[in-house]
Amino acid sequence: MTFELAVVLAGATLAAVVSGSSGFAFALIASAIWLHVLPPAQVVPLAICCSMLVNLFMLWRLRGLVKLQLLWPFLAGAMVGVPIGVAALHRLDAHLVRQGVGGLLIAYSGYMFLKPTMPVVRLGATSGKLADSAVGAVGGFMGGATSLNGIFPTLWCGLRGWPKDDQRGVFQPYIFIVHVITLAWMGSVGELNADTGRNLLVCLPALIIGSWLGLRLFHHVSESGFRKLILGLFLLSGVALLR
Repeated sequence: MTFELAVVLAGATLAAVVSGSSGFAFALIASAIWLHVLPPAQVVPLAICCSMLVNLFMLWRLRGLVKLQLLWPFLAGAMVGVPIGVAALHRLDAHLVRQGVGGLLIAYSGYMFLKPTMPVVRLGATSGKLADSAVGAVGGFMGGATSLNGIFPTLWCGLRGWPKDDQRGVFQPYIFIVHVITLAWMGSVGELNADTGRNLLVCLPALIIGSWLGLRLFHHVSESGFRKLILGLFLLSGVALLR
């Protein structure tokens, strides 16, 4: 086994375990590892493809948690955000975007760790749907431009005060569907190639094993434990993005 292959498999396994237990962060963790051995042009589409498969597996296992009345505003916003993000893929300063998001996550998670209870954003029915759509659009844009579509929807679902099952019932299918839309747009503009397919096949066993282990962890964590897990991942993600 070559060093490059070992790093790709290690990144896929670790990212799948974390994503299976928390519902997000696959692309972020995998990218942080894969960028040591793969060029960015291969990492972004590979991270999206692998994350899509992981989320498909988890979505099937957690299908009973999905509530369309909570999910659809996020998806409506993503339909606007994804094509803009794909169009901006080669125009944005990716390093600057990642540092900005990283700083925000560190500040947010650090503040939340100091609070005994999670703050809840109280919104009316209409204003809540509009806010959800706006967050969905931001997530779609981030997905198209950087593959990080799950950060802002995950953060927002926590601020909405929903229990952990409702949160995963929203951002789990959201991440999967946005990945599908993003890949369709990338394919239409020539961002996918044979290297993506080969690396995806190599990662498949690691994705399956990691996702299964992560889901077992999710079913054994409490509401407060889930909150701490998400905040911890936000903090680690922020540090990784600033590097």
